[in-house]
Amino acid sequence: MTDIRLLDPAELPLCQRLESDRGWSTDEAKWRLMFEAGEVYAVDAADGDGLAGCVVVTRYGDSLAGVGMMLVAGRYGRQGLGTRLMEHALHVAGDRVVELTATRFGRPVYERLGFRPTGSLTITMGPMEGAACSPGVRVATPEDHAALLDLDAEVTGADRSRALTALLATAERTVVTDGGFAVAWNAGPHRVIGPVVSPSEEAARELILAAAHGSDRDVRIDLLDAYPGLRPWLTGLGPAEGPAALPTMVHGARRHPGDRGRYVAPILISMG
Repeated sequence: MTDIRLLDPAELPLCQRLESDRGWSTDEAKWRLMFEAGEVYAVDAADGDGLAGCVVVTRYGDSLAGVGMMLVAGRYGRQGLGTRLMEHALHVAGDRVVELTATRFGRPVYERLGFRPTGSLTITMGPMEGAACSPGVRVATPEDHAALLDLDAEVTGADRSRALTALLATAERTVVTDGGFAVAWNAGPHRVIGPVVSPSEEAARELILAAAHGSDRDVRIDLLDAYPGLRPWLTGLGPAEGPAALPTMVHGARRHPGDRGRYVAPILISMG
């Protein structure tokens, strides 16, 4: 097996082809964001046919890193490549706390490397009824961005300005309230709503409805544990939950940094 190497954004189609091998399908817009804000590492297939595996590392300042999209081609499974890629991701992260959302296949690998479970994430997507703006929520302007970045850093415990600035530049809709915000952006068949930061469950509902307002396609929100009441409320509006909640995990600390009690939804599962 060849060495792990850093991919160039022009090699994005190789990642999508690897995904297809495992039955995954991530929109190109999400991959572009991961390439812009993070680093995509991969191993070329020994048979010369595409990639044998890949992993994405997104470093947030000096304190936090998100890891995701750890994929191994089916024909290279159970050969230790997943462990090797994750060990490389941890090396790239250095002394940072590392967080990820695990699949049932990846979780045993992560646990062997010292990751510990911290909570769960529920994928929720579908058509959404009743999306509207409330008096307590308004559409953000560029003048709001600095305060938004500061609030995100307070809640996540890290400087994620590079990723968020890239996201805000292309967002379809960003809404704010006192102590909270939500970003809605175009990911092909879905309007993704995330990240979402909120001081309360009531404010989170208002932010989500405002962020979904005017969408001409299905909405996707990956809900964390901040306000458990959001899950039944959201499915009552139309979006359906995925088949099972996914465990969130952390390495290098007992819990995620920041005030995660206000962190409603991540940027992406693969980015935190």
